[in-house]
Amino acid sequence: MLSNANLMFSPIYLPLLGAALILVCKSFFPTKVRRLAEYVGVIIGLAFPVIIVLSLYPVLQETGSIDAVAGSYRGIIGITFSFDGLSMLMILLAASVTIPSWIYSRKVGPGHSSFTALILIQNAAISAIAMTSDLFNLFVCLEVMGVAAYVLIASSQKGHAVYASFSYLMISSSAMVFFLLGTFGLYRLSGSLSYEGIAQGLAGLGPEAQKTALLCLVLLVVPILLRVAVMPLSLWLIDAHSKAPHAVSAMLSGVLLKIPLFALIRVFSLSPLSGAMSLPLSWAGTITALLAVLFALAQSDAKQLLAYHSISQIGYVVSAWGLALHYGLETRAGSLLLAASFFHAFCHALFKALLFLSIGTATDSGGNRNVYTLRGANYRLREEGEKLPLTMLCYFIAALSITALPPFNGFFSKTLLTYSLKGGWQYVILSIAGAATVASFIKLSRIFLPSRQPLEPIMQGSLPRFPVSLHLGLLMLAVMCVLTGVFAPQVMAFIGTLLGQKQALGYGHDFFFNTPNMLKTLYTLLGGILLFAVAVSKPGAKVLHRIKALRGSFTDLFLGFASAIAALLIMLL
Repeated sequence: MLSNANLMFSPIYLPLLGAALILVCKSFFPTKVRRLAEYVGVIIGLAFPVIIVLSLYPVLQETGSIDAVAGSYRGIIGITFSFDGLSMLMILLAASVTIPSWIYSRKVGPGHSSFTALILIQNAAISAIAMTSDLFNLFVCLEVMGVAAYVLIASSQKGHAVYASFSYLMISSSAMVFFLLGTFGLYRLSGSLSYEGIAQGLAGLGPEAQKTALLCLVLLVVPILLRVAVMPLSLWLIDAHSKAPHAVSAMLSGVLLKIPLFALIRVFSLSPLSGAMSLPLSWAGTITALLAVLFALAQSDAKQLLAYHSISQIGYVVSAWGLALHYGLETRAGSLLLAASFFHAFCHALFKALLFLSIGTATDSGGNRNVYTLRGANYRLREEGEKLPLTMLCYFIAALSITALPPFNGFFSKTLLTYSLKGGWQYVILSIAGAATVASFIKLSRIFLPSRQPLEPIMQGSLPRFPVSLHLGLLMLAVMCVLTGVFAPQVMAFIGTLLGQKQALGYGHDFFFNTPNMLKTLYTLLGGILLFAVAVSKPGAKVLHRIKALRGSFTDLFLGFASAIAALLIMLL
């Protein structure tokens, strides 16, 4: 019988085992066997790890974490992993989006065996990131996750997708060189690569050495912020998310933006000095939330609009996450902020993945991604064989979630997150960003309005079969958006328990549906409607046109990276 120490590695080795099975069968067996191997590989690599991880929940409640060395080597030469509540949450977040997205991709695309194997490898890397206790191993796992993402973005094999993948590859790989330099610097100062060893080594440093340590930490933090897409490090994201296949866009936005951010908590634990960086990062997150949603409102391409919203919503998460570290995770305020940050990250993963899949389906049917000209999207879906308007229904569940209307999950996560920021200027900025989000989704939702012009009938011979897998992927995400809203207090209690701060999460439905929160929701909705009216007016359209033209170039990516490092160093040294 396997011990808990062996079971904790299952989210790493089972996806790799599944990927190996798929690739071997692809090379040596006929088509029927390959297809069967693909499904078996997914069950082994995606479903089994979720079951095993959940089975370890009682152990975590009792012990707090499970520590083990890979390969049963001695700790001094082996790679140490630690499976704790945050590890479990990150693994479950990845699985919640990856499984429905993979099901969606079966008939829509890419949906081939190499694509499935890459998803499994990516999930193995995510699990390793969530559990590693070693800085160099974190670097390796981030690179493996990044390489899988580059290939997934380009998996449609279209020119613009390949270019977007190449841009992401260039800026991300360049940034990770700085991460490696920071790792080397900390190793020179502390003589260790493990989190615990580095923390002990940095504890006794003198003032000058502390400045060097702070520089190293900045070199570690900024590349991860680039992966998280905090402005001005977010320019790579627009093409990568909007040009990728829909299923890949869902996973990029839902999963890959959050994992490096929460892994960063391990890095921040290395030294008390790193806490000084958390406040500027919170400010950056707040400003990102507002600026990105204004850019989203200015977009005409539906998927680019969603890509900017990914940046905006990660700004919400970073805003609370930074303040949590600033107050200290052991404090009541800090624990509430961290739990609220993760809860919104989880909810965003669900509704943003659903948005990318439903909008991708609708725009494909309409043959047009321009939100100003595409109308009658539901008519087109029906013409293609969709008997029930499930795509439109799923879109509106996701849209109502992101606009924070009850009873969907976004209402609960945003209410808790903004409540935890109440009293600060971040609360005001995020409230304005919330109204802009409403305006933006009123604009996007118009693609489902009936067209004033007669639509050309689709040729009978070109009617595609509407696959069951497409609806199943959409419905799985839609159901999770509803359930995590209806059972939001229980979900938050679960998150709080795993983060070791359950006492900070005693917020039931009475709290969310009290008069101040309902009035705030009403004002946000009315503000969004007013802002939409301004946006479609002639002066508003001119302003949005100028905002849209402000899009940065490939060179600006590197300028933004250098500026972020310089700004942090000026603030801290």
